[in-house]
Amino acid sequence: MRILLLQDDIYLPSYAGGLKATRKLMEALAADGHDGGVVCPALTRSREGPNTQRAFVQEMTARGIRVQSTEPNVFSYRHQGVRVDALDFPAPAEGRELVARRIRELRPDWVLVTEDKHRFMLECALGKAPGRVVLLIQTVVQLPFGPLAVRADCKQSELFTSASAIIVISDYLRRYIREHRGLECRVMQPPVYGDGPFAKPAGFGRGFITLINPCDLKGLPIFTSLAREFPEHPFAAVPTWGADEAVLDTLRQLPNVRILEPVDDIDEIFAQTSVLLVPSLWPESFGYVVVEAMLRGVPVLAGNVGGLPEAKLGVPFTLPVTPATRVDGRYVFPPQDVAPWVRALREMTRDAAAYERCSAASRSAALKFISSVNVASFERLFDSLRHSSGVPA
Repeated sequence: MRILLLQDDIYLPSYAGGLKATRKLMEALAADGHDGGVVCPALTRSREGPNTQRAFVQEMTARGIRVQSTEPNVFSYRHQGVRVDALDFPAPAEGRELVARRIRELRPDWVLVTEDKHRFMLECALGKAPGRVVLLIQTVVQLPFGPLAVRADCKQSELFTSASAIIVISDYLRRYIREHRGLECRVMQPPVYGDGPFAKPAGFGRGFITLINPCDLKGLPIFTSLAREFPEHPFAAVPTWGADEAVLDTLRQLPNVRILEPVDDIDEIFAQTSVLLVPSLWPESFGYVVVEAMLRGVPVLAGNVGGLPEAKLGVPFTLPVTPATRVDGRYVFPPQDVAPWVRALREMTRDAAAYERCSAASRSAALKFISSVNVASFERLFDSLRHSSGVPA
């Protein structure tokens, strides 16, 4: 099959869970012999990737990737069998033109659209490849409908009805879309977790109490409160898209907090981690990082908002947070009751037997969960959609 991914975010580096998930999916499809292509931006305005052409070239060079630029503002390269066409800060008109050209050239059997933040990729895909468009939804707040949408859009919402299928990564997302748009979805996870073996964590009493992507949306106030409550324990923060200079300044003021640079291999982080904190104050659609940590036996303390309880797979601890709200287009962060978090972290740092029980239960539940996560489920879906719709092979 020929599969084209349209992604309104960078392809490399992919530290965020959703970006890594789509990259791993495309790599797995390529490894199975499918012809994969990606259209995406080259640059980002967040700190987790290049924000200038020079930085982009440096990033690719450091990864040993040869980049070609045969079209204005388009950087093309191949990575793990996948062709990537990255556009320098695409305006909708430029983006539509590039998407249309790639659909015409690749003649994809399926166009996979994810995170269409600027609202042009889905419309263009449906116009140029009717009957061959599948949505992959990973972020609830980027949906164009429902009470959590950061940008409601009636036209974009209507386009969802023309997709051949909608894939979501959690039951939470499935229920949300059914309730607020009346559409049915398939719950499927991209093969983001790998095959193992999965390294052991730092262990009880060793390593950091870690937060990935420190920012207010990810529960920074809870993290800093815990760091102050447990001054004798080392904490670590791994800044990605949400961490700006104000966040980094806040972290630098805490003597027991170390800032770790994001890395491609998440094992480098978990090997230094004894407990992972995921106190998100906004609705995570699932939480890939929760399962990634649990696979390695890292106990996870997670908030009870959105799809995080689902990602915990029935293992303690899912802890209460007071969610952020949006007022006049901006998030407002209410005060947090950190007492339940203090009690849970105290148990994980003072009771070795409780720590080991949670570690073992986490690893067992996560290994069972990922046993059904594979690229074959996507291949079967594409095949079934082709047969039911009459799309030629």
